[in-house]
Amino acid sequence: MNKSIAVKIQNVSKVYKLYDKPIDRVKESLNPFKNKYHKDFYALKNINLEIKKGEVLGIVGINGAGKSTLLKIITGVITPTTGRVNINGRVNAILELGTDLKSEMTGRQNIKLSLQINGIDKGREKITNHIIDFADIGEHIDQPVKTYSSGMKARLGFGIATSTDPDVLIVDEVLAVGDVLFQRKCYSRIEKLFKDGKTVIFVSHSAQSVIEFCSRAVLLYDREMILDDKPKRVTDFYQKLVFSKVHNQILHEIKGNLDIVKVEKVFCKDFLKSKDCYIDNLNIEPSILNHIGLSLKNILIFDENNYVVNKLKTNKKYKLFVHAKVSKKYNNLTFGIAIKNVKGLPLSCTRENIEKQGLYKDNEVEFFWHFKCNFLGGKYFIKIDFQEEASNLLYEASDILIFDVEQEFSQLHAKGCIVDLEQECMGL
Repeated sequence: MNKSIAVKIQNVSKVYKLYDKPIDRVKESLNPFKNKYHKDFYALKNINLEIKKGEVLGIVGINGAGKSTLLKIITGVITPTTGRVNINGRVNAILELGTDLKSEMTGRQNIKLSLQINGIDKGREKITNHIIDFADIGEHIDQPVKTYSSGMKARLGFGIATSTDPDVLIVDEVLAVGDVLFQRKCYSRIEKLFKDGKTVIFVSHSAQSVIEFCSRAVLLYDREMILDDKPKRVTDFYQKLVFSKVHNQILHEIKGNLDIVKVEKVFCKDFLKSKDCYIDNLNIEPSILNHIGLSLKNILIFDENNYVVNKLKTNKKYKLFVHAKVSKKYNNLTFGIAIKNVKGLPLSCTRENIEKQGLYKDNEVEFFWHFKCNFLGGKYFIKIDFQEEASNLLYEASDILIFDVEQEFSQLHAKGCIVDLEQECMGL
């Protein structure tokens, strides 16, 4: 295996035999004609994946997607039915904090045992003290683990797992346990491992954490790997699968079977740009799903003097202008908007019923959306969508508009960095 590769997974599948009745297992084993009495259940289907050294890979997927099975195969807890896994270095996994601790042994004895198992001799006393300080459970460190609370087990388990200098670290949704101070300590420890160039496999249901920590991500669905891409794109599709009931449409979208179109870069035709608050070439390639029946004609931000701007100031009022063309009158057409930071974290979002506002005119929708900018300085991205009823997505555009905030600290609103999208949708 290439020395630059930390983990290589080739054609890995895991199949379990499911029997309707316990006696069927006996019948199958004793049947001279090798008749089958079971059904094959694929916990994983033909997974191929390479993880480079020093890479931080995020794995996401809805419940039952196969994440836990994949991790157990990588760590050697279970063996694959077909395929192979090659690992360059020592693996340590934080799958469920505290489960690897020996209940009859004290915390100190568990630390000593773990260091021995991992072959750590150099600086053992220093590492032990470091783990004890991290766990911060006081005199309980010399008491049997069976007397510990779940929080104490989590503290000790995390301290041990992250202090044994693994080449490959697997973190499986463990940072949601404990109080907020412990979670912060855990995140700080994980961040240090990332900076030290360790190979990390990070499994989480938190899209924000995956975007923040990972350099790459994969999406599992129905025990298959369906997407391997940048964390933001992967988590966007993951969240769609979580919140949508129409999975087939999203799967087609991932495979590129929907009509993906590009939008014109210049939206400002026939509108006056602000001389001081408009930055030329401040744009990004948007990801647009142009579904049948609706197309976006224009989207702009205006200041209070009706000039087009993309450089905003804190504590100032603005309005977002949206112009869309529809092929027919839809039932319960709604417009949604989300404003995200550079990491893809939604900072504000809202949705309004277009039909109730009476904004239809000659098969077109035009309106202003008023808001006050209370963002901190930096660049932000707008995502919009139109939906009919509650689930029929007509149009969606990610990163359709980018704007820059010039922060004036003396005028920064007390709300901090959250923009307040007022429920004030006005037709033209």
